[in-house]
Amino acid sequence: MKRLSPVLLILLLVFTVGFDFSKHSIPVEDIQSGGPGKDGIPSISDPKFVTADKAGFLKDNDRVIGIEMNGEAKAYPARILNWHEAVNDRVKNSAILVTW
Repeated sequence: MKRLSPVLLILLLVFTVGFDFSKHSIPVEDIQSGGPGKDGIPSISDPKFVTADKAGFLKDNDRVIGIEMNGEAKAYPARILNWHEAVNDRVKNSAILVTW
């Protein structure tokens, strides 16, 4: 995948998002895009769950995003979401998206 030139990226940000680059501390041509490209962080589309007593990979103070819907509770560990950032899941008959 070809990366956008820094100047084109800045123009896109200015005109589509409204960022104001009129006051900058480094030359505009030195600003580069960063991070992974499109689809560079894979989502989880078929999450596997274990009961809390079987989650030996978690520590007692690890953070999770927890949900409870219609009597069903699930926890999505932050240490996994740090790498995937999105989980497509189902609770009962409802599709949900968990993001981090």
